[in-house]
Amino acid sequence: MQSTTCVITATVHDLLFADDCALNTVTEEDIQRSMDLFTTGCANFGLTISIAKTVVMYQRPPSAEYNAPRINVNDAKLKNVETFTYLGSTLSLNIRIYDEVAQRISKPSQAFGRLQASMWNRHGIHLNTELKMYKAIVLMTLLYGAETWTVYLNQARKLNHFHLSCLH
Repeated sequence: MQSTTCVITATVHDLLFADDCALNTVTEEDIQRSMDLFTTGCANFGLTISIAKTVVMYQRPPSAEYNAPRINVNDAKLKNVETFTYLGSTLSLNIRIYDEVAQRISKPSQAFGRLQASMWNRHGIHLNTELKMYKAIVLMTLLYGAETWTVYLNQARKLNHFHLSCLH
């Protein structure tokens, strides 16, 4: 008996959430065309694009030479960046999650420090309560969006080291 697998692919060209948008294209020409269409669409609804908050990040294939695209919105050149945050997750030029993991460790580290100063150094708080707070605040902050990560051994070690250092 043979089984068959049906694979359906789709290309996502834009990610929209509230007033955040990420446009995904392959070429510089496609980026500019998408920006022009998006700008026109915004203008049709009386919306303006904040040039100061709008950036361009071109994630090239590893074998290709990097040439920063020159993308304009209403004759204003957009800034090219190597990392940016979209909906709380850090996207990077190298398409790896090193920057995201570093950010994910930084945020709960601050939360853990605040909890330590305000709660865990007090006497009379049960260990069970401390663990519940750790799971609800620190771990949830650490692992936000982690279900989409491809974690390599190096990142797993960093995450585990942070986790164990908090529990020590």
